[in-house]
Amino acid sequence: MLRTFISEMIRFRRTGLIGAGIMAAFTVLVTTLTFVGFDESTGPGPGGGGRALPGTSDLAATDGLVSGLASAATMIGIVALALFAISVARDYERGTIRQLLVGEPRRALVLGGKILALVSVVAVGVTVAALGGIAAAFSLAPVAGVSTAAWTTGAAVSAASSTTVNVMVATVVWGLAGAVLAMVTRSASAAITVGIGYLLVGEQLLQLVWDTSSDWLVSGTLSTFTAGGTDLVSYGRSTTLLVLYAAAFATATFVLFQRRDITD
Repeated sequence: MLRTFISEMIRFRRTGLIGAGIMAAFTVLVTTLTFVGFDESTGPGPGGGGRALPGTSDLAATDGLVSGLASAATMIGIVALALFAISVARDYERGTIRQLLVGEPRRALVLGGKILALVSVVAVGVTVAALGGIAAAFSLAPVAGVSTAAWTTGAAVSAASSTTVNVMVATVVWGLAGAVLAMVTRSASAAITVGIGYLLVGEQLLQLVWDTSSDWLVSGTLSTFTAGGTDLVSYGRSTTLLVLYAAAFATATFVLFQRRDITD
């Protein structure tokens, strides 16, 4: 697995940098919109979806420092979904899967090394995005008239770390969803289209006939977990659901890779 991991990390040198850059760019953009467009009254946030823009008091709170990262979590997740889907499907589309399995016939180790490398790329990307968002927040706070006194406390550091970890975990689950879709379709474009279509559109349509669907389905669980829980769904319950989804995605990906003929 270690050899596969090192090999994949070499392959990800450029893709990983691009992915991390896009994650950071989204976070800085959303942070900028959050600070420039904040309003004391509720209104749609930068990412839409009914999320209200925070007011001055919200931004000045201990967790206001990473409010942009939390708001950009869905867009960061989409980047991860695309990275995983491209990486998994690319070997089938280019035929390089045969060469990989000649060098290492144990399929579980090949896929394990690839997934581990992708998780590492995501971890770096989210960390860079968090740092970019924090830098943008400190830069924009004086312009928006937001006090930064609470941002330098131990509670703020704890809140920033917690939010970053939550976004990182949720982003990995987004990626695993992309991996299993890529394994099923063996096409990066199809996997990305289906994944984004279902998670961003499909589940929204399901809410029209199932009011509490967001409390149980993937996209809603990801949002709840990233937010640290809601009044209706606790953080612990969202964590349990997220672990189950991650296990299901990972298991399905490994089973398909182990059993399907690579020449299909």
